Amino acid sequence: MKKMLWFVLLPVWAFSQSQIFFVNAGVGIERINRDGTGRQVIVPWANSASHGLALDKQQQKLYWSDWVEDKIFRANFDGTEVEIVIGNGLDLPEGLKVDEINHKLYWVDSGTKKIQRANLDGSQVEDLITYPLVNLDAIALDVDGGKMYWTEWGAGAAIGKVSRANLNGTNEEELIAIPNGLLKGLALDLEHGKMYWTDCTFSKVQRANLDGTNLEDVSAQGFGAPNALDIDLLNGWVYWTDFSLQKIRRISFDGYYSQDILTVGLDSPQDIALNINEVETPLAAKVVFWHQGFSPNPATDWLKIRGLLPSDLVLIFDINGKMAGRQQGGEVNLAGYVAGSYFAKIIRHSNKIYHLRFEKI
Repeated sequence: MKKMLWFVLLPVWAFSQSQIFFVNAGVGIERINRDGTGRQVIVPWANSASHGLALDKQQQKLYWSDWVEDKIFRANFDGTEVEIVIGNGLDLPEGLKVDEINHKLYWVDSGTKKIQRANLDGSQVEDLITYPLVNLDAIALDVDGGKMYWTEWGAGAAIGKVSRANLNGTNEEELIAIPNGLLKGLALDLEHGKMYWTDCTFSKVQRANLDGTNLEDVSAQGFGAPNALDIDLLNGWVYWTDFSLQKIRRISFDGYYSQDILTVGLDSPQDIALNINEVETPLAAKVVFWHQGFSPNPATDWLKIRGLLPSDLVLIFDINGKMAGRQQGGEVNLAGYVAGSYFAKIIRHSNKIYHLRFEKI
């Protein structure tokens, strides 16, 4: 039984297969592995200015909006077979998202002041919401809940907002309103009922419940002008591009640990989209944080995880997602581990997965 469990779970933590797509404004659309390695330009350009990115993981297609050409394009994940999806009627298209269930593409346009959608091939364009004043930036979808969310800024007294409506544009609600805020990127954690966004004015990454309550800072330190963001729900990370620092960074959900992922060769980085290994996705809903406690933290040679059962399998990963060790139940032996940050995945016989993070000194 142990052997079967090991071979089933090994691909789940093969982090090197997960990738980050991002817009490097002066170069093109690039992708890297989640740890920052394996960098390559997949869609180069000379005169275009892409802003938004969206992934269709079912069809392995990448969509992007272009400010200069006022078009929406798509290509394969490797950058081949580039084609125009929406070729007219746009003026400063920005954030976009794919509804893989209903085969729809949603986007916001700051020039036309509209939120629109169409079929994935660009047919049947629909106007959903029209604004007279504001700039629209990012959009996120809760397809099962029948809602779309978006960020806006520049209305009246420069109030940054997160709003939502039904997927057809009805029942509009204002959820977050921040005076002088410049709200940009947006991502949803539907498993835990949270939304995340960036605020360029106040240099923050923030989150709140999906109804706008319980607003909090993930962190208010180490930011320049955070722009677009995406979240890695399975491993507890928020990734974002920083416009002024010219970096791609990430921070743990608890705000305790942040890290530079890419710091060189970036020119006004725009949108970012994570492609987590498909094998990980089905287990994402089963991952919860370990609430029974552990000590000491920082740890030296031993880590005591309270409530651990003898049958529990403990997998240890370093900060870059590389497996550092495994053991069955008992206190975790850290002798021989180098100092640094680590993650533990605790797998119970029921295939329930728990997540905790600790420091080794």
